[in-house]
Amino acid sequence: MSAITLRPAAAADAPELEALFRDTILTVNRADYNAAQVQAWAGRAARPDVFQQRIEEQHFLVGERHGAIAGFASVTLDGTHIDLLYVHRNHQRCGVAAALIAALLVYARSQGAATVTSDVSITARPFFEKQGFRVLQEQTVAVSGVTLTNYKMIRRC
Repeated sequence: MSAITLRPAAAADAPELEALFRDTILTVNRADYNAAQVQAWAGRAARPDVFQQRIEEQHFLVGERHGAIAGFASVTLDGTHIDLLYVHRNHQRCGVAAALIAALLVYARSQGAATVTSDVSITARPFFEKQGFRVLQEQTVAVSGVTLTNYKMIRRC
């Protein structure tokens, strides 16, 4: 396993992050969601301002392997909610997500957060459970008129 380097996301990363987001949903999440669901979900990346805004308004990290962006994650500035966690399909199960989550939890504790929540896909649920999160509730969300199932999860910091 090669080393994983974490760094703050930069505005210039936004196009690559959008592509990674879209590709991950269309390939990795396809195992747990149907074609209409992944198309609707991946379509959310079509707005460039969304990633720019999150980079500016959240604690947003990029994980790199072999000099390339392998994944990214973000948490609200108060450290209470993990908003994003995506790992490129070619870097799954290489420790990228674990490194990102660990760093976000360190940040959350530094902000005084007692717990951290996240809205987690069916695909990501087993990973989050291995990281000590538990399901608070199953949720049905609508994305571009298509419903998807995810889980509100929580973990003590």
